[in-house]
Amino acid sequence: MRTRDLFFGPEKLRAVWRLLLFSVITVWTLVALGIAASLVLARVRLTGQLWELAIPSGITVAALLFSSWVMLRWVERRRFAALGFPLGREAWWGLLRGAAIGGGFMAALVASQVAIGWLKLEAEAGTLTGWLESIGSLALLLAVAATGEELLFRGYAFQVLVESTGAPLAVILSSAAFGALHIFNPEVGLVALLNIGLAGVIMATAYLRTRSLWTAIGVHWAWNWMMSAVFDLPVSGIDFDVPGFGTAIVGPEPFTGGAFGPEGSVLTTVLSVPLIVWLLRTRWLAESQRMVELRPLIDSRVGARRQPKFNPEGEPR
Repeated sequence: MRTRDLFFGPEKLRAVWRLLLFSVITVWTLVALGIAASLVLARVRLTGQLWELAIPSGITVAALLFSSWVMLRWVERRRFAALGFPLGREAWWGLLRGAAIGGGFMAALVASQVAIGWLKLEAEAGTLTGWLESIGSLALLLAVAATGEELLFRGYAFQVLVESTGAPLAVILSSAAFGALHIFNPEVGLVALLNIGLAGVIMATAYLRTRSLWTAIGVHWAWNWMMSAVFDLPVSGIDFDVPGFGTAIVGPEPFTGGAFGPEGSVLTTVLSVPLIVWLLRTRWLAESQRMVELRPLIDSRVGARRQPKFNPEGEPR
């Protein structure tokens, strides 16, 4: 076996080396940005729960965007948008479509718990201004956090896995890792970890059906924002305490999720399965012609339409 064959396949660098290179670039970028942020924060003191969460999330997003751009541009020889970020109307449509899925699911879940009597909606102390500021801040924070986690678990590394191993195994591995990321969250339990893994399957399926990370980000963002801002429930064990409105948990913990929030409920487990089946079958989700033209890495592995021919710059011939 030639030395070159250890590193290169028939067309390009083998998947294991691409994943290793992507990881190294990401880690070094995280370190560099972390040091820079520390120097800035030593002079500018920012306090509060939202800042404590927003700063590391923002650093993570920046590092993953940079490492993904390097891999797409210099290794894959594709435009950055091929990662799943078409611009213009498709970006807004992807976000809205994903938000309808994630927000709709969480609204149906909480409405079911309220109807059964496990949750009780009630007014709390607070002003309209305070409520608007709170839900607006949460919208921005959760958008950054959702973008970071989607880049990490449905972005470049996931797409290389799908390209090299096929979609089923890649979805299982990425969703298991997504669940494991939350293992140290407050009040976490086995049902909660299972449900977060299922949420990973939902977001991966949304991506695979559309090849749009905008759609997966929309699902993720609306899922969390609906829990925190609209219903004032904990998100993966973190309580953001929105003023002016609240939801009292009065039912049994296995069915409400208790202090972990709805993601710890067995009802979430039950409702996630038909949602995944629907996502796999619905004609409402499909890869756009624009995404076909951008040449996402996994077109040929999950039943996409035949790719058009391209020159090395990524333009159709």
